[in-house]
Amino acid sequence: MDRVRIGVVGCGNISQQNIRGYVQHPGAEVVALCDTRRERAEARASEFGISPRITTDFAELIADVEVDAVELLTPTFLHAEQIVAALDAGKHVSCQKPIAVSLEEVDAIEAAVDRAGVTFRVTENFYTYPPILKAAELLEAGAIGEASLVRIHTTRAAGITDPSITRYDDAAAWRREPERNLGGVMFDDACHKYATAMLWAGDVAEVSAMVTATDDFVHETPAVATLRFERGALGIIDYAHQPGLTIRGKYTAVDELFEIHGPLGTIWVTQGQAETNDLAPVLLRTSDGLEEFDVASDYAVSFDGAAADFVDGLLEGRQPRQDLETARHVLEVAHAVYESARSGQVVRLG
Repeated sequence: MDRVRIGVVGCGNISQQNIRGYVQHPGAEVVALCDTRRERAEARASEFGISPRITTDFAELIADVEVDAVELLTPTFLHAEQIVAALDAGKHVSCQKPIAVSLEEVDAIEAAVDRAGVTFRVTENFYTYPPILKAAELLEAGAIGEASLVRIHTTRAAGITDPSITRYDDAAAWRREPERNLGGVMFDDACHKYATAMLWAGDVAEVSAMVTATDDFVHETPAVATLRFERGALGIIDYAHQPGLTIRGKYTAVDELFEIHGPLGTIWVTQGQAETNDLAPVLLRTSDGLEEFDVASDYAVSFDGAAADFVDGLLEGRQPRQDLETARHVLEVAHAVYESARSGQVVRLG
């Protein structure tokens, strides 16, 4: 294979960030777009200046012999069925996180991967966000020693100052349907955060959590999950909702502050999905003082990197991130968070 022909399924909000990386990659071509609303697929084709085949029929897209690989940007409750169908059709598959709603669905996906003998990955753009990768690089180099505490704080605000993508309000309506989701932000958005904490500190051994039920199922804040990692570190994943706050940003009214503490110092990642902090994207404090790292921090770059990792993985014959095993563990952590919040008990994994 010297070129990957991509079919994208789901042309709503998140597609506006996911598609660009495929369009600009010299080894990829977006040859097909699929959405239940044809006008959305047509809008994406116009936005990116491409002329793909457009369909409203998922079965038609995965039957297309001109499509080598599929990027699924559809609601989570559809993931398992669509992943299995695409794999069984012989397509390489990349699927937006989270991998699925239930662990039983992951079992079905794993069986389909084994049958198909093609490449499967979950699109986790935090794994290709330069500030997060720089923090991982500093950890690997021993800049602060072994991580002992990881904290990822997330603020959900009312709006952003400079929106740059079209928001389809109805595209996210399914997120507010409890019967189709494991939970709200502590499932959907927090899967980014569990994955990131695992990148820095390893697999999770146990979870304790408190999640606030609210009138808006999505927000369920304030919420806190405490993680104990197998290597001994602790992690804190916390969320606050500030409905009276507008933050500086271009993509979504969410921003993060990441901290990694070790015996020799602290690493901060100060930029996330928005741009609330007037600081260098990565800071390192040790006994030598404070060092700043001015790496690319526009959130859109992470999506470009995720697309490139999938294409390059296919062209090079290697597994792109996030692999199925990691995606399963992230979902196990999410399930443990809700089990702990319901029971008031520590939940042990494995």
